[in-house]
Amino acid sequence: MKKILLSLAPVSVETLKFLIQCSPGVPEFGVIDGHELGGEELATAFAKADVVLGTWTFKRIGKDLVARTGSLKLIQQPSIGYDNIDLKACSERGILVANSPTGNVATVAEHTIAMALALVRKLVRANVGVRAGRWDRLTLAPSEIGGKTWGVVGFGEIGRAVALRLRPFGLAKVLYAAPRQAAKEVEEQYGVEYSSLPMLLKASDIVSLHVPLTDSTRNLIDAGALSSMKSGAYLINLSRGGVVDEAALADALLKHVIAGAATDVFVEEPLGAADPLLKVPEDKILFSPHIAGMSPESMRRILTDSAENIARALAGQNPLHVVNS
Repeated sequence: MKKILLSLAPVSVETLKFLIQCSPGVPEFGVIDGHELGGEELATAFAKADVVLGTWTFKRIGKDLVARTGSLKLIQQPSIGYDNIDLKACSERGILVANSPTGNVATVAEHTIAMALALVRKLVRANVGVRAGRWDRLTLAPSEIGGKTWGVVGFGEIGRAVALRLRPFGLAKVLYAAPRQAAKEVEEQYGVEYSSLPMLLKASDIVSLHVPLTDSTRNLIDAGALSSMKSGAYLINLSRGGVVDEAALADALLKHVIAGAATDVFVEEPLGAADPLLKVPEDKILFSPHIAGMSPESMRRILTDSAENIARALAGQNPLHVVNS
């Protein structure tokens, strides 16, 4: 019987089939374009699928959809994050979930440093001022990254990529907080020092977040964490919106507890009109619409990796980068 791939990604069926068929030993298969499907149509498509390709628009794959599956063996998420998928429901039905852990690492690392430079160099405020007819050349007081302490929260692929790219900037110190300390040779390779999260927050001038959203990281940066940071510190969130208590961050910025923040991710996406962060003046916080991992280069890598993993599953082989048991 011909295998069925359900694609939720905004990618043409022809492109997807071509990428998958580049791998040897792939049996004949059909593709359901499910990017625009919803409701009962989507549930019916899930019931037919042997493999599902998720989407970087983070369409929710909850237990109701999972309950409708029949022969589904793999959900391939084309991103590092997979919190849009109910892992427990998938595991209970024997469905493997895999991600693409390296495809957009370089892109996110570059976006992290770009946001830090924009904050430290006061580029948002400078842009607003010039457009408003001001020439705040002597009052903006932009600074440098060099000589500062940077705290990297999470030392996976992205955290390490950020640390590696920071080496030419001449930072005084790069600290990292992670569940486990890396080997000494790894720390030397990336030029980092291990720290507990509380000590990292107290010592750092710039803090960037690179952790998945789990029960243990939800609201990891809350009012208490923010109050422990330096008054001149900056917070950068490129992980998930739920890692930061948005109301607490807005309050901290309005009360000058920290100097500024940048975020690419939000609890509600797109950003809701009532989001407390929108009350913060634009010269105190920098937004981007969950694009840190997006570039033509990263999309090619992610689609190629995902297609190869789907090919493995269609051919009856064990997929790589499985995130559930």
